[in-house]
Amino acid sequence: MLLYCLAVVLGALLLVTVSKLVRNLWWRPLCVRSVLEAQGVKGPPPKLLVGNQPAVKQMLQEVSSTPLRSISHDIVPWILPHYERWSKIYGETFLFWWGMEPRLTISDPDLIKEILSIKFGHFPKLPMTSASKDLFGDGLVTSNGERWAQERRLLNQAFHAERLKDMAETMTSLTVKMLNAWKNMLGDAQSSIGVEIEIQKQYTNLTADIIAHTAFGTSYEVGKVVFSLQYEQSRFSQEANRSLRWPGQSFLPTAKNRYRWKIRKRIEEKLHQMIQIRLEKDYKTGENAQDLLGLMVSAYRGLQQGNSQRHLRMSTQNIVDQCKTFFFAGHETTAALLTWTTLLLAINPEWQERLRTEIFAVCGSKPPNSDMLNSLKLVAMVLYEALRLYPAATTLLRCTCTDLKLGKLLIPKGTTLFLPVVAVLHSKEMWGEDANEFKPERFCDGIANAVKNQSAYLPFSLGPRNCIGQGFALMEAKIVLALLLQSFRFELSPSYVHAPSQVGIVKPLYGMQILLQPYP
Repeated sequence: MLLYCLAVVLGALLLVTVSKLVRNLWWRPLCVRSVLEAQGVKGPPPKLLVGNQPAVKQMLQEVSSTPLRSISHDIVPWILPHYERWSKIYGETFLFWWGMEPRLTISDPDLIKEILSIKFGHFPKLPMTSASKDLFGDGLVTSNGERWAQERRLLNQAFHAERLKDMAETMTSLTVKMLNAWKNMLGDAQSSIGVEIEIQKQYTNLTADIIAHTAFGTSYEVGKVVFSLQYEQSRFSQEANRSLRWPGQSFLPTAKNRYRWKIRKRIEEKLHQMIQIRLEKDYKTGENAQDLLGLMVSAYRGLQQGNSQRHLRMSTQNIVDQCKTFFFAGHETTAALLTWTTLLLAINPEWQERLRTEIFAVCGSKPPNSDMLNSLKLVAMVLYEALRLYPAATTLLRCTCTDLKLGKLLIPKGTTLFLPVVAVLHSKEMWGEDANEFKPERFCDGIANAVKNQSAYLPFSLGPRNCIGQGFALMEAKIVLALLLQSFRFELSPSYVHAPSQVGIVKPLYGMQILLQPYP
């Protein structure tokens, strides 16, 4: 009797397992595909279990092994080669498969606005891989719903316009420190052609120092262990995002997973130490610093923020997770913006001179203050164009939890929406035939008049979940560029190889080498 009951239970479990496999591997993909094909949406035929992932991986490997022979800003074929190829065959709205996950490509700015702004609550973010969660934690980037709304309200206070003004002096002093080191290098070299500097690394160290000081009340020296380990995590994250995920894969004690767990543990230990020091300091002084970490510490204590009656309590682990996000995103994205802007100015010396003329007209030989920055119109135009040509985030993913109508399309439940940000920013339909050219003058009358559809400008995303630190990043970039152009002129080094690559964000694969000369 016992054996009979056991056989029945095992048979039932087997039947349930088989039925789930049939549903997930055959019935569900068939339904999604048939619903979308009936509406005219086509795409490359998928392979069983792996979908189109092997084809995407092969295309990425092909382009990464062949740097551009000349400097071209048409980076879509190198960053999203599968989009470039398949959109020409199947149209800009097409379906491809990431394993058994259907991904519907949406590049129409109006539909993207609907996804990110109008109906953003109906299209939550896709669950992150374990490697990406290691990097960003369970913080603002990954949270959804009411928890996200509370976190956003709290952390917005750290990036209020008045608080940003208070950060300008710190940004200036740290940038001056870096530039003085460059002046010493030039003095020691005594070279007529200048000194070669790998600018990407310099900017990364600078922006890391700035975010450490302004957001966490510490220094790069304290945070450098976290920064270096997060760089390794970003590689794991990018690798995981380009690979298929199988159930339980991230929990297996493989050599790679053990190393990943070790990095995560070391980062969390360092962040817990930093938080504990701040807690003890604030307790002794009785003060509540209003930087990013101070606001989170106040929430940890359950203190009321401002006049809001809506409270958010944070555990130390909540704070650690938010710190992970802002330590990484708070410096990597701005460093990339500065790096690509330097490239654009190096190969367009007339714009370098135009910016220098404006900076001296507004600031003289003094460092810019927060009020002067608003008058640097040409600098802003160049930054907008750099963000358009070389955005930090090249794609966005959203999922559908129920059947939804998007424009004229009925989107089946379980479909992932793939938004090719970099392709939209390079769209000739939206930006004109010169979409792949560096033309900051397109922004002379603002973003709204630079493009056919304003929703096509989304380097910081759109809607309620747009980048919380965009004001911080733009102010920081303006200060660094102004100080740089007051003291130096620069050109590309012959050793530079143009190879835009996505390693977490878009970076030059082999670094950015420039030849630096004193000005005047």
